[in-house]
Amino acid sequence: MSVEADLRFMECSVERCTPIIYQHQLPAQGGSTHRFSFACPTCGLQRRPYWDDEGRFAVERSALPSSSVFFLDRPTRLGVTLAEHYAQSGAVVVFEPSEIGEDPDLFARAVRGAHIVKYADERISGLAGFDLESVLVEIQTRGADGLRFRAPSLDNRWLNLGAYELPHVHDTAGAGDWCTAGMLFELFSRGTMDQQVTDYNALARALTFGQALSALNCMTEGARGLLATWSPGRIVRSARELSTLRMNALFAERLQPSVRFFEPRLAALANVASQRTTMARSGSEGYLCCPAF
Repeated sequence: MSVEADLRFMECSVERCTPIIYQHQLPAQGGSTHRFSFACPTCGLQRRPYWDDEGRFAVERSALPSSSVFFLDRPTRLGVTLAEHYAQSGAVVVFEPSEIGEDPDLFARAVRGAHIVKYADERISGLAGFDLESVLVEIQTRGADGLRFRAPSLDNRWLNLGAYELPHVHDTAGAGDWCTAGMLFELFSRGTMDQQVTDYNALARALTFGQALSALNCMTEGARGLLATWSPGRIVRSARELSTLRMNALFAERLQPSVRFFEPRLAALANVASQRTTMARSGSEGYLCCPAF
């Protein structure tokens, strides 16, 4: 399946450079598998993004394409305005912040406009004090301990899903994105969002599928390492196999939800998934100087 980017709202500028983020691989025994930087490892030049384009929204609003999902990971004024626009248009708004930031009011506005909020416990301890009235699902990821989720629209209790127990971890870059994408893919493929988010079993099934995708990618190198190794069809089939095994174990009461899940099939998949990797090792010798654009 080929997906092309919509470039209608892209402009060439002599005043700004294209943002570039560099991923540096770290020694596997060090805990963290990577770090990110805006600085070119050869010349040190930084190409950071700009967040001051809110005025464009009023001009381009009528031309914006329709969408079933709007994803926001940073509470900028333009991003939050777009999220509110798409929420009013019937899209599911997913807000995945890495921090509350310097403007709590803007963060609160982003939460109010979101249907699904997902964040890491190491960066945000919780959303107590924020208005969750419109939030259908709140997800808190917990690293090696898996994740927990709740539906404020239901009884608001937290449910835990332990992590998959991996034979080895090669690179955790992109793990959260794989989990989010897998969750959305599974929710939309099984019915309407309204039907799925009112059923804890449906939410658990979608999140275990997302966790399976995340686990498989962690055994390759790079945020998109799994896509360089397997076809999309094989990735979906393998993740479905793993998530189905886990859900069957949960339903059969052989596994507590918060326990790390070991499945022998995962070890077999790991041998294949880790055969090819795509990212260069850290160090300036692995990079050309940043391109002049």
